[in-house]
Amino acid sequence: MNKNIENSNVITALTQFLAAFSSVNTSDEKMNVILSKIESIEKVSSNTEEEYLLTNEVCKITRKSRPTIIDWRKKGILKPFGKSGRNYLYKKSDVLNFISNSGKFCNA
Repeated sequence: MNKNIENSNVITALTQFLAAFSSVNTSDEKMNVILSKIESIEKVSSNTEEEYLLTNEVCKITRKSRPTIIDWRKKGILKPFGKSGRNYLYKKSDVLNFISNSGKFCNA
């Protein structure tokens, strides 16, 4: 799912690049267009590097059982980002925020 969003953003950036590139005449202008589009593609790529966790990985991080994680999902306590096949995906940052905001999990 994440790769589709990233690919769509890259395709959009490339389309904009081709439009801008064809409208300039000098070599310097073309080089500036190329450099600016490379920078925008790098920004798109860096913004989509969110890590996702499967339910069993959430279990390991939270030290809770799979039924507990499923119960939290059903109650809306811990919301998944999406699905991968039959398994739910959770943003790692959301899980870590959940742990840090809930004193129950502080085992350190």
